Amino acid sequence: MDNAPPQEPAARTPPPLPARRHRAWRILLRIVLVLAVGAGLAFVWVIGTVLLTFGSLLHGLHVLCLLIACLGLFAVVAGGAVRWRWLQWPGAVAFAGALAVSAAAEIRRWWTDGRFDRVAEGPEESHPLATGTVDWSRFKPFAKGNRLPRCDAPEEFRFRDGGPKLRAAYALYPIAAAAVQALGTKEVYLDAKDAWDHLSYGGSDDLFEWLYKEVRYKWDWRCDAVFGLAPSGEQVAKAAEQGISFELTPVARDAFVFFVHADNPCTNLTSQQVRDIYSGQAKTWRDAGVAFDAPLLPFQRNKNSGSQTTLERIMGDTPIMPPMEEDRLGGMGDIFRDVADYRNRRGAIGFSFRYYATELVNAGKIRLLSLDGVAPTVENIRSGAYPFTADSYLVTAGEGTGDVQRLADFLVSPAGRALVEAVGYVAPAAE
Repeated sequence: MDNAPPQEPAARTPPPLPARRHRAWRILLRIVLVLAVGAGLAFVWVIGTVLLTFGSLLHGLHVLCLLIACLGLFAVVAGGAVRWRWLQWPGAVAFAGALAVSAAAEIRRWWTDGRFDRVAEGPEESHPLATGTVDWSRFKPFAKGNRLPRCDAPEEFRFRDGGPKLRAAYALYPIAAAAVQALGTKEVYLDAKDAWDHLSYGGSDDLFEWLYKEVRYKWDWRCDAVFGLAPSGEQVAKAAEQGISFELTPVARDAFVFFVHADNPCTNLTSQQVRDIYSGQAKTWRDAGVAFDAPLLPFQRNKNSGSQTTLERIMGDTPIMPPMEEDRLGGMGDIFRDVADYRNRRGAIGFSFRYYATELVNAGKIRLLSLDGVAPTVENIRSGAYPFTADSYLVTAGEGTGDVQRLADFLVSPAGRALVEAVGYVAPAAE
């Protein structure tokens, strides 16, 4: 019998130094990989959020799905780096699920809204010939081949002080551009680096603030006059707080029109039917007295826009129903509600001005309605037979001087009135 004492287990031999260094490098590379992927995905989420904010997919759900997809992809990479399969599988499911939900939401958005013609006051959104967009380059003053009428303005009206800085509501930009082309110079309004400062266009909701806004940065500027509809009471009060009173020179007249889908049998509305529709008393077209089986979808414009202010004046003491809204993104993940732009669904009704709807916008399959049996024609606008008309103005903060006054005098002169008519508007009756 062997009585030898038990032998101690052999001591584990440490791996050679090169192997230990190799293992340390692998761990370090995995850490660097995880950090790099995390930083990259965070960058992707930030950039994606910005693109979603200013792009066409303006839905908070898409931002949430993008965040989940980035976290899921990070879990897949990190789990693979540390060999945690229990982290990889949930990450893969979250990544795929987020993509599926986002795609389903976008398909639903297209089915409910995107496939319908869009008519929205604003700049070109996708293509000059796309429905609801405007090719503004056609009206750029002094540009070769533009659609502006030519005018030999008398010398007494031509700009002598470098030309005023002007801003116009979208629908009135052609008048402003035609007047600038008649009175100004190409060097100022086309070739100059600050040509946009001298003539620009935008929405009516902040149009009049450009007359008195505080200039804080080098890219801010203030204009000398604006082309727009009459300011709303709120806009007048806001200017009064700054000690500003507006001077209005009437330059053009147009019809305020309502339009529907071309398949809608409605061709005429009474003033009372309009009030019933936009007060919410009529829920369907049959409620409004029209033999059409479709729900009423009355679209509106943003508060203080020219057309929305005109609707408020038409409605008088009748309160307007809350507008249809849509989710839009306001910065890094915040959601705010915005008025939904017109989508030409079968039951939709919207409003604008005759010139914008017929001359500027490729509006697709819409029909302008008569009101109280009167069609919105140039002849009916000029005679006053059409019930809803609105004047547009050259507006200044206080009394205009220099080139601004020359512009105002020109627009009410026979030559200026003829130019307004040539653009496609109706010139107000001469005083």
